Amino acid sequence: MSHRTTRRAARWRLSAAFVAVAVALPLAACGGVKEDTGSAKSGSCQRKKDKVIGFDYPLTSLAVYGDLKRFAEQRAKERGYELRYTADDENLQKQNANMQTWVTQQLPAIVSYPLEPASMEPLAKQARANCTVFVSYATPLQNEDASILFSGLESGKALGKAAGDWAAKHSGPVKVLILNNRDLAVGAQRDDGLKATFPGDAKNAEIVSTQKAGTRADGEQITRTVLQAHPDLNMVLAYDDDVAIGAQQAFLNAGKAADDPNIFIGGQDGSKEGLQAVQKGGIYRVSVAVRIRDIGFAVTDVAADLLEGKPNKGVNVPPVALTVDNPQLKDYLSDYS
Repeated sequence: MSHRTTRRAARWRLSAAFVAVAVALPLAACGGVKEDTGSAKSGSCQRKKDKVIGFDYPLTSLAVYGDLKRFAEQRAKERGYELRYTADDENLQKQNANMQTWVTQQLPAIVSYPLEPASMEPLAKQARANCTVFVSYATPLQNEDASILFSGLESGKALGKAAGDWAAKHSGPVKVLILNNRDLAVGAQRDDGLKATFPGDAKNAEIVSTQKAGTRADGEQITRTVLQAHPDLNMVLAYDDDVAIGAQQAFLNAGKAADDPNIFIGGQDGSKEGLQAVQKGGIYRVSVAVRIRDIGFAVTDVAADLLEGKPNKGVNVPPVALTVDNPQLKDYLSDYS
């Protein structure tokens, strides 16, 4: 290579380096190359003074939703806050659109139950960049200020253990229908937990069908169909209490006694109807419950504390397997009185 070529190459490299620096400087000035660490972590946000919290709960058809709202509203009234709600209709696109509206409006605080966590991450990041407090519900996110959790995995494990213990004591065969909802992150966790502990030591348990069910109607229709194919079906383990109540109705419609000692139905959540069904001491034998009151209070308290500059990393409400013999059943039911 000649000296002239070498000098030309050196000038080209110097020019390229100058351009790179020139481009990088304005990007750095406007934050283009600065990684967002989240408003809560940076401490540089000036929070809005409006006492408004948005509660984005897409599964409004669930029985627990009304009670969640009631407890959240009770706490909001005590603390002088206004709660606003989305109408997602269990639809991911609607949820994302509603959340984008709130983010653009720079709502002071948002509590959101993400149907799909990956889709919520960029919205949560944008919200926090706008100094909106963002609290995740049911599923932790990378871009959050705090979270309101109740372990789906532990809930599923508790249901599986209760069912396995019952089956192990049962003298005859146990034919099992599992109704899961793996479309939701917490539903997948509950199903994983169930699989981890069921059937346990019960050598007489046989899973005859595993199907997706998200509503009471699903629980009744699927259980009815499986009963027609397997008249000896005598156990249903459901993703939540709504699905389990539907399954119970299918057994009753098939002429089974409400207190048949050979049937086991189990649900999860601790809804009012689920706990009332357990209290009757019949075929609905367990609801793995989380304290709906505590979760509803947390919807307001976690967001409000953060808006007011108080430390609050959120809550993790433990699941409890409530049976008719569990003394905690009465205590949990008292929340709904």
